[in-house]
Amino acid sequence: MVIKARLKLILKADDVTVAESEDPEIWKAAFEAIQTGLSGTTLRSADEELSEWVPEEERVAIRAFAAELGVEVKDVLAACHPRTMSPYLFLNRHHWEAFKRQTPERGRNAVSNAVLAMTLLLLWAEKINIERVSLRDGMAVLRAISAGDEHASRAVENCSWLQRATGRVVINPDEISKAIAVARGFCLQRAPEWPEEGPSSAPDAASS
Repeated sequence: MVIKARLKLILKADDVTVAESEDPEIWKAAFEAIQTGLSGTTLRSADEELSEWVPEEERVAIRAFAAELGVEVKDVLAACHPRTMSPYLFLNRHHWEAFKRQTPERGRNAVSNAVLAMTLLLLWAEKINIERVSLRDGMAVLRAISAGDEHASRAVENCSWLQRATGRVVINPDEISKAIAVARGFCLQRAPEWPEEGPSSAPDAASS
């Protein structure tokens, strides 16, 4: 008697399942990539993989998100795996570490944990038509990677590209280029390339 194993690939962020597939070809490609380390040559393009398990509306949103940041779809997927279910973003710890290493903890160019999470979340929320994003939502993104920010409220209030409204946080349209610079830097694992004038916030404005 021949018993065939049921192959199932599950993608998790900590204990949260964010995607899964029973396609044996995807399972085989992932297995080979892990074994050989040749992910760039064994896995299909990010756009092809999207079509396997992501609804069309979500695929459109992910492509639009990547286009606004000026990065590839694969960069967005690797960095923050955007989804339409809470907490909406599942940040990559390696990207987090790389970004934090290249940005100061305090001062003019600092980006606090809360500001980083809120910036990414607000830009993504626009693409999936979520009109109300609160600081609590941003903290949920941080908790998903066991991070936090004791001075989250103050950091957001002092950030030039974020604005507090009644029960929610929004992107300041006059400073959106800075928000995009932060999100792009995170996706590419490097420091933000600020607009010519640089962040207009006071020292420590975006630091925790």
